[in-house]
Amino acid sequence: MLLEDWLNIERSSGQIGDVSLIENRLPKKLKRRREVITEEGTAGYEEYYDYVFPDETASLSLNILEAAYKWKKQKLCQSSIVADPISL
Repeated sequence: MLLEDWLNIERSSGQIGDVSLIENRLPKKLKRRREVITEEGTAGYEEYYDYVFPDETASLSLNILEAAYKWKKQKLCQSSIVADPISL
């Protein structure tokens, strides 16, 4: 709500700041479904909205890449030790 209000202020004034910077920070609205089982045992689906912020997705992907890099570096170190036992 805060970002939307900020965007409205920027659009109405027109000269204070850049609207595209705020639009890039707005969350994406995703409509999702999940299965719901009632006490009687009947199943159905419930629709809900999920909001994904661009800052969150960027940090998650960077964490995965960082972990993969560390794993690969560790594997290369282990393989070089096993491949050259004489140097130990």
